[in-house]
Amino acid sequence: MSQNPSAAIGQVSADGQFRWDGQQWIPIPRGAREPTSWTRPMQLATAAFFVVETLFSVLTAALYINHDSMLGVIRAQGTSIPAGTDIDTIVTFSVFLAWAVVVVVAVLELVAALGSYLGWRWMFWVALVLFALGVIGGLTNLAYFARPETSPVPTWAVIVQELFSLLSAALFVWLLVAAIRFGPWAMKRPGT
Repeated sequence: MSQNPSAAIGQVSADGQFRWDGQQWIPIPRGAREPTSWTRPMQLATAAFFVVETLFSVLTAALYINHDSMLGVIRAQGTSIPAGTDIDTIVTFSVFLAWAVVVVVAVLELVAALGSYLGWRWMFWVALVLFALGVIGGLTNLAYFARPETSPVPTWAVIVQELFSLLSAALFVWLLVAAIRFGPWAMKRPGT
């Protein structure tokens, strides 16, 4: 490209492959993106959502997932106990399994929060999937309102989780619109 002294510093070439630095056209790295006014608020909202939801989930599990609550759930669901197995073994395994799920989801959400806060491009897609799973989880939790005794947590906690699911749906839509309109994290290609 020829020198263009009338070009403003930072101007992107018509083909979107070069940026004027005041003296020469510098190639723009392949895959480079520029933030929009949506970018940082989206990253911060995503990170905050995952942190708050993780704190709520861990706190709720700490308060309500225990031997007695799981025993009540198993009895309310009418779970049949295999011959040669006592109920305490089933309850202990259920508590362990519930805590394993809580820990795995908490770790995933905290990593997603960190990646969102730091603006990792690939984390955008992980966040989008986690928000979609949050919506699906909200739909499956609706059954607990018909039979609240089948949940180890009280009804108010299920209601709060449903509110998280609604917020997850809103964030999912926002991220999807941003991806279609601009790209991951609402970051656009230079010069567009």
